[in-house]
Amino acid sequence: MSMRLCMSRLMRIMMYSAACPHDLTVRDMRLFALALFVLLSPVGVFADNTPPDMPLPMAVIQGDVAAVGRHIAAGTDLDKRDDFGSTPLTIAAVFGRPKVAAALLAAGADPALTDAQGSTPLHIAALLGRTEVVRNLLDAGADRYARSASGATAYDYAAAPLPEESLIFETLRGRLGFIGFRLDDAEVAAARPVIVQMLRPSSADLENVAFAPVEREDFVVSTPEAEGLDPMLVAEFYRDAEALPRLYSVLVVKNGKLVAERYFNEGGIDTPSLMQSVVKSYFSALVGVAHQRGCLPDPDQPVIKFFPELADRITDPRKLTITVRHLLQMRSGLPWEETDPALWETLIDEDNLKLLAEYALVNDPGRAFNYSNLSTRLLGVIVGRACDADLRSLAEDAIIGPIGGRLGDWARDPAGLYHPVLEATARTNAKFGLLYLEGGIANGRQVLTKDWVEASLANYSDDAWVTADRLTHAGRYFRDLGYGYQWWQADAGKRRVNFAWGHGGQLVVLVDDLDMVLVLTAYPAWLEHGGENWFHERSHLNLAGKFISLLP
Repeated sequence: MSMRLCMSRLMRIMMYSAACPHDLTVRDMRLFALALFVLLSPVGVFADNTPPDMPLPMAVIQGDVAAVGRHIAAGTDLDKRDDFGSTPLTIAAVFGRPKVAAALLAAGADPALTDAQGSTPLHIAALLGRTEVVRNLLDAGADRYARSASGATAYDYAAAPLPEESLIFETLRGRLGFIGFRLDDAEVAAARPVIVQMLRPSSADLENVAFAPVEREDFVVSTPEAEGLDPMLVAEFYRDAEALPRLYSVLVVKNGKLVAERYFNEGGIDTPSLMQSVVKSYFSALVGVAHQRGCLPDPDQPVIKFFPELADRITDPRKLTITVRHLLQMRSGLPWEETDPALWETLIDEDNLKLLAEYALVNDPGRAFNYSNLSTRLLGVIVGRACDADLRSLAEDAIIGPIGGRLGDWARDPAGLYHPVLEATARTNAKFGLLYLEGGIANGRQVLTKDWVEASLANYSDDAWVTADRLTHAGRYFRDLGYGYQWWQADAGKRRVNFAWGHGGQLVVLVDDLDMVLVLTAYPAWLEHGGENWFHERSHLNLAGKFISLLP
């Protein structure tokens, strides 16, 4: 195996490990060992490495500014990626070689180029606490708003480190220390606050950021200053939002007043957006309406009571013990359909109620959290049948009308049953969030009982995992996820927040201690589950998480 090929593989593993620490595999570890064996053999480090024999990546690793200079003079391609996307600038960021980075940048190396994981040198330098490399990159015009494949900016890497990164740092030290990799955890911790400040936008960059809400009769408007918010922090929030191509709207409600509002891309104040799993929280509210009207007096009723047509088809007796409350809490034992393409195909079939009988349980009912789209679908049917009502009419009469909201289309199956996806304006989502923040009161009317709201926002699942990898975070800011009645909750910064969360990065976030609601609407990525869609979703989560974490 050639030295250059080993270098390529080594850099690929190193960059991937830094950007995606939870994805490091045994095969990667073997490639580490193989690459190091070749690099440290006599034909590698101990050979006559004067250019052109010393590859530019090795010169960068060694911090040999003179050798790098000779490559520059010889016209070596400074932006050449290896097979896995690593450039010399990326390597300089990994190994903390600020003088080399400065030389490369001065000679025209492009700081915007990404590796195979979508990380720029600025992302890597911020993650590893390479302060001077960050400074060099910013001075050369590196884009501080660029996001890696995980939806994180360089600021996010520095400001919101993940617990699992300590393990990857230890691995990198153990595997790469032989060729000059140095990383001290205490130094990284000390460097990150400095890097965070370097990556914050300047006042000049925020001067012309627009976010003033439109004055209409449907919402009392105010200003951030009047409601106790730092307007520069709000401006930074919206400046960050400007760089997100799938975002439709960002709204901030403080003390019951709309203090910031802006629409992007295909979004508009009068344009209802297709809301995905944010609608789960709307369906939870409909269960609350049914409960307080007496249609559904006991949430602990067995679900099968409302589906007598399926009773003879159920072969697993555990399914007879699934209750409405289990569905609300995502603790029914039904599977998460998006973890299996075959399950997903059955879910989007027109006749999917039969899946209550057909799906195999992954847990005993009530035992553990397991996200399930079918659970919400069943809740909607239960409310309609229990109250003998058209679900849309019930929603508009009991929730949307009282809060002063407006719905667009709402999908139904051929039998007329409503799916848990509907269209709503951004302001409707803000008013819906405000309904919960105000204990069920809207426009002076008790729309939902306070007890129902409190029960909905309580946490029933400390094991509310968000991915098949069993990670306990969503993006880099939302940590220690919990789940209520179709509402998520998480730690963000120094506070606990509740939020409705839909695919595509749609959010309605309740910041209770600040009397604040945040709304993000976005391209819904309907039936799209590829990596690009998760990139945008995590970008939106990180956008909201950063803002919340900066709030005093």
